[in-house]
Amino acid sequence: MGHAGQTRPHMERALFVVGKQNAGKSRLLRHMFVDPRLGTNGKIPGASRIKRVTLSPERCLAIRCTSPHERKETLRQFFTKIDHEMQKASDEFWRFNYACALQPEAENKMPDLVTICRKFNARFAPERIRVILIDPRQDGKPGSRLVQSDVDELRSLSVEMAIIDGHQSTPPFEYPNGILLADFFDFA
Repeated sequence: MGHAGQTRPHMERALFVVGKQNAGKSRLLRHMFVDPRLGTNGKIPGASRIKRVTLSPERCLAIRCTSPHERKETLRQFFTKIDHEMQKASDEFWRFNYACALQPEAENKMPDLVTICRKFNARFAPERIRVILIDPRQDGKPGSRLVQSDVDELRSLSVEMAIIDGHQSTPPFEYPNGILLADFFDFA
């Protein structure tokens, strides 16, 4: 149901789950599916690629569980992949939402979180960006922290920020933070 002449849907919201390698980013993103509104009846997908989710007749959610840092992508490659996802969605949807894993610091060919948010904002003009830092990590070790100047710059970009506990409990309990993340995409 894309609009006539529209090349890609409007970027509505972006959720960045942030932590260093093995912090539990992809696990947190997958656990959003405990929320039945995402269409899997609460079943958490195990596949590395997650199929695009219909949130309403006019909006969708694309989820990427691997960080571009870990894939050794450039910022341009990362944005091109998002553009491609948006283009694929344009026949059905006119509002696009995106969730992905990121690392906080520049690594391989990708810049740091602040640079990514600044350039993402300029390129896609989303209505909202939310950054979720994982602390502690899934293994219970301390997670990522941002220096105050980075926090201030993200705030100047109107980026919402929160820190969530990524520690995997023993025995494993239903992961409640998945619903917390999924709620960002509730438009009811």
